[in-house]
Amino acid sequence: MFAGKQFANIYHVCILNWRKFRRWLFTLPIIQKTVHKAYMPDKKFVLREYKKRLGKLPDLDCPKSFNEKNSWRKIYDRNPIYTSMVDKYLLKGIIAERAGEQYAIPLIGVWDTPKDIVWDNLPDQFVLKCNHESGSVVVCRNLRDFDRQLAIATLSWRQRRDYYLKHREWPYKNVKRKIIAEEYVGENLLDYKNYCFNGKVLYTFVWKNHSRKDGHKPDVYFCGAYDRQWNKTELEISQPSENIIVEKPACYEEMISVSEKMTDEEIPFVSVDCYIINNRVYIGEMTFFPGGGYREFKDEKWDMILGDEEKLPGIDY
Repeated sequence: MFAGKQFANIYHVCILNWRKFRRWLFTLPIIQKTVHKAYMPDKKFVLREYKKRLGKLPDLDCPKSFNEKNSWRKIYDRNPIYTSMVDKYLLKGIIAERAGEQYAIPLIGVWDTPKDIVWDNLPDQFVLKCNHESGSVVVCRNLRDFDRQLAIATLSWRQRRDYYLKHREWPYKNVKRKIIAEEYVGENLLDYKNYCFNGKVLYTFVWKNHSRKDGHKPDVYFCGAYDRQWNKTELEISQPSENIIVEKPACYEEMISVSEKMTDEEIPFVSVDCYIINNRVYIGEMTFFPGGGYREFKDEKWDMILGDEEKLPGIDY
């Protein structure tokens, strides 16, 4: 046993060394860069990232393109409903209120942290997600063989991430973080991202999910953008793609109707992302800034075409 004085000496040595270590740590360029970005004002960060990603500065005084207007919204469009719409847990209530609860993927459970998950209450197949970000997916195909500790570790790491800081997508900033379990609805799904401009769907971007054996976020491939008459446009983006023709869904008009119920003319832009399973429409999530707000179009004319459709509040058109 240490005497009180010995313990105090050891304690002070540890504190002193930790302070020295911390001072040294903050001299490392990678740490300085990370801390600097975290405390950088939103506008400065958006301008810097826009130039880094798209090779030029956006005009935020008179935004015209799709990317410029999305960047403007990151800084100036702070509608509180956006926070609930990006929250995968609260979104289910909004779906029930605006479109009908049958369009929400059924919720099995919700917990504050991954360690709180009650495994005995879960079915044989389900999907775990963090509610505050995009991409934290853990699929359980067979509970008996499911690695619970790996799932807890993965979700714990993802839950600690501040998704807002990644691209300064303001709606994610104040989401109260939770873990949700959803009903397992299948694999290799098509993701129909319905681009809503001031309350109306004008394009549907189709992505194909390729499920992974490890059950984590699937690999995604862009399959084209379709107009309201389901004509495939020439729009291409700088993402992995599959050059295929996607058949118009039998319940397409229902999907459009449901998507438009989820938004209104006061929301300049939002993507209502849907799945169609056994001819039933499900809303997976709502996305305000595709590509983090820096969508790279192979032909820049599409940046302007989409931008022309988006009417910002307080801007004279």
